[in-house]
Amino acid sequence: MKIYAIVLSVSLCLLNQALASDDKLDKSGRIIGMGGAFTGLANSSYAIFYNPAGLALMPFREASAFVAQPYGLSELLHVTVSYADPLSLPENLGAFGIAARRFGFQLYNETAFSIAYANSFERKFFYGATLRYHNTSIQNYGSAGAFGIDIGVLFLVTPELSIGFSATNLNRPTIGISNEVLAQTYTAGVSYRLLKNLRAVVDLEKDVRFPLTVKSGVEFDAVQYLSLRAGFSTEPQRLTGGVGIHYALADIDYAVTTHPDLGLSHQLSLTIRFGGATPDNPQADLDRVIDEAFDIKPPIAEGEKININTAGVQDFIRLPKINRALAERIVRYRQEYGKFESIDDVKKVRGLSEMIFRQIEKFLSIDEK
Repeated sequence: MKIYAIVLSVSLCLLNQALASDDKLDKSGRIIGMGGAFTGLANSSYAIFYNPAGLALMPFREASAFVAQPYGLSELLHVTVSYADPLSLPENLGAFGIAARRFGFQLYNETAFSIAYANSFERKFFYGATLRYHNTSIQNYGSAGAFGIDIGVLFLVTPELSIGFSATNLNRPTIGISNEVLAQTYTAGVSYRLLKNLRAVVDLEKDVRFPLTVKSGVEFDAVQYLSLRAGFSTEPQRLTGGVGIHYALADIDYAVTTHPDLGLSHQLSLTIRFGGATPDNPQADLDRVIDEAFDIKPPIAEGEKININTAGVQDFIRLPKINRALAERIVRYRQEYGKFESIDDVKKVRGLSEMIFRQIEKFLSIDEK
């Protein structure tokens, strides 16, 4: 018993230095691989923990499980399960999710059960809330519980940029006879899609008891079935990395973190998607939701052509390899220098290389003289 007491004391001390509390523990191999930044993206069932507003952004049902044993200490075992459902409620009535998590071991453990709801306004502004029951149990000392309320909002600024804000334990719940206040945090996050297959995320998180934490990361969809991730966070400083394997309706996400004092830690999560239009292609479904919000037309079809002297930004985006920034430059060039005299003239636009031109040439047309 004495040995267990020593292990418990050391483990909890290390946890406070490394992660502060159960509420501060990141969940999901995907999110950890990106440095723990997710508030501005929140497009999975783990939005329940980071920003419940994101549940209304999801185009399909999703069930996930996550397990981690930080720094190889069995006393810090952390298990999470979550389920998000944006389809069962009547149209325009939003989405809901449920989740459970457990942290610790026989002598000391924390258990929490959550239920969340989210909805949207004009499909660009999303809002949500989570009600959570948190229970802490210490062997020979009993247990105590408390209810916490989390809220979140998420705004699609452009098809590439989204921002989010969340607050956890907004009601400042206390637990036990000591009236210990559960961790209260405020987080602002940004997600930006640099390329169609490359996204950057940043979170600024403030626990009222600790200094500001910066979390940042990138996610690169290398091929259809594989994603690569890297991240960095402060307070404490740590580097993260991970891979995601996508096959059919399932995602397997692995992450590894480094800590200057505690070494390596490994995390693994499994996600199953079902329902929705194409749940085997989550990015395609998410793109469809965003396109509908901004009234973006579908990609150009074989045999279709657009007139480069009358097309707008949304028309040019339909072309392969043309992102919003390049489409805006094409329109701006036409406004400044007048109509294009020939299809080849479009190559004068900064950033439109010969390689891109060869891929879009067959879709271009011009006014007949």
